[in-house]
Amino acid sequence: MLPSSAPESVASINSANVVFLGLGLISGSLALALKRSGWVGQITAWGPRAPSLERGLALGVIDGYDLDLSGAIAGADVIIIGAPPISTGELLATLPTLLKTLDETPIVTDLASMKGWVIEQLAESYPRFVPGHPIAGSENSGVMAARADLFDGREAILTPDDTTDPEALKWVATMWERVGSRVTLMSPSDHDAALAASSHSPHMLAYALTMALEDDPLKPMRHGGGALRDMTRIAASDPVMWRDVALTNKESLIDAMTAVEAQLSSLKELIAKGDGEGLEHYFSVCRSVRREHDSVLNPLDSPAAPQSPESEDADKGRDAP
Repeated sequence: MLPSSAPESVASINSANVVFLGLGLISGSLALALKRSGWVGQITAWGPRAPSLERGLALGVIDGYDLDLSGAIAGADVIIIGAPPISTGELLATLPTLLKTLDETPIVTDLASMKGWVIEQLAESYPRFVPGHPIAGSENSGVMAARADLFDGREAILTPDDTTDPEALKWVATMWERVGSRVTLMSPSDHDAALAASSHSPHMLAYALTMALEDDPLKPMRHGGGALRDMTRIAASDPVMWRDVALTNKESLIDAMTAVEAQLSSLKELIAKGDGEGLEHYFSVCRSVRREHDSVLNPLDSPAAPQSPESEDADKGRDAP
């Protein structure tokens, strides 16, 4: 349950000065979503290189930027780390030292898609750190792909612990609600296991399928249709991001991939036996499970009429968290 007390000693929810550390698809989309919500505070960014920051400024995603980290966070009410997972951990390892130089104690949150490893990188306790992960994304990357509606209807998971400042938690939760998300609180370990199964392993499957097709001498990718398009779409995602995910959530990811391998083995056995009844039952269960969760996977769509088997191949997935 979220804390009931409203934030009092931090800036108003629509006038805070927000600094993004790293500017890409997710952080850029959050900046645009804040502006769409009526944000009147300054939204600035830091990054190790100027080009993406210059693009973000030219596109109106941010109001300014600074290439000096200590200068960037000076005067910040909220710091949002929007870097790849390993870079997020590196920033958390150094950030407490920089925060001690400030007169204020800004709220800090992040956008990384695993939480346990990232939280462990925090050099020392900082109660106003609220770990977070928006379940939204795209196979496209970079601030050029940012869009204000990316979080509409999507889940934002926060993983506080007993030391987390309730005021900071309430502020971050309210921010996500302002940009159209629904907020869920989870433990870091539950988050990492659930996301390994729901997001990380599907990406690995998409990569494995794409590589198998590339290695096939018949080059079947050239003959693909809707099914292949949807199954391989997320294989076009940012390689650095998914390298970091695999390295930092490897135990949960291996468990999730092992579960999928077991199901592939079951399917192979049914096919080898020519068990038509078993295959139909298996596919029917999967069809029901998928349809039961359509409101989660496609939250902005109106309820669709039942489709014929022929039309189902055209269904398109929306997100690559």
